Amino acid sequence: MIGALLSTMLAFAQGEEAVEEQAERDAAIEVVVYGEMLVEQARQQLEKDLAEAGYKKGKVKDDRVIYRHDSVWKGEVHVYDDGWYRTKRQKVKFEAIEVPWAEKGSPLAVAGCVIYSPMCFRPGGALIGQRKFRSHETRVVQHINHDAEEWAERISDLAVDRKVEHLPARLEDLWANGTPLEIGGGEPIETMGARRQAIFEFWDSRTDTPWGEVVRRAVEAFCRGVVQHSEDPFTDAEIAAFNDRRHAIRPFSLEKPIAGN
Repeated sequence: MIGALLSTMLAFAQGEEAVEEQAERDAAIEVVVYGEMLVEQARQQLEKDLAEAGYKKGKVKDDRVIYRHDSVWKGEVHVYDDGWYRTKRQKVKFEAIEVPWAEKGSPLAVAGCVIYSPMCFRPGGALIGQRKFRSHETRVVQHINHDAEEWAERISDLAVDRKVEHLPARLEDLWANGTPLEIGGGEPIETMGARRQAIFEFWDSRTDTPWGEVVRRAVEAFCRGVVQHSEDPFTDAEIAAFNDRRHAIRPFSLEKPIAGN
């Protein structure tokens, strides 16, 4: 009778844990999708700012998009995929412009350039003084910088969300098989004590920022849910020793955080 009751309780607990784990996985996916949406919204706002400043979306390169101003001397803005941007002068170039008898870039327009090349010469920012260009550049930066920073922060948020989404699987591989958390991290970690040490070192190597804190909490959640229910849990003395030599601002803790903190 007691054995059957214990089996029932164990099955219920395992089922509850499975439901909780699935809920965490679903939440991680939801967070990533929401993060992608916020990145896109921030990017659209940045493009709106650029359009208000007179810059139109132009060439798309491998890692950036170039926005150019119709007034050539006002240069161009390069917006990189990782959240950075820079302003530049437009290059000197020849372009078969639109003329009364031909459309821009048409064979007749090109022929006109051959006959009268100065008509197609576009000096870019080469003829504009440094002071005038820098003054305009400052105004552009002031106009777009707030939303550019917002976009960069959203990219950072999303990168952390994606990291945390895959972190439990990496931690499980470390704990079960000794696979180092670092890519190309070398030989498997053999002892369980060394694996606990590796988990702590990874936790301690995160930055003291909101993004680093998200990763730290994910590591602690794994330790509470898996390591502490194993045959080789962290001991109180071990945690105290870890914390005595930590670099992080706050201590490593396996207490479940209070909601909202």
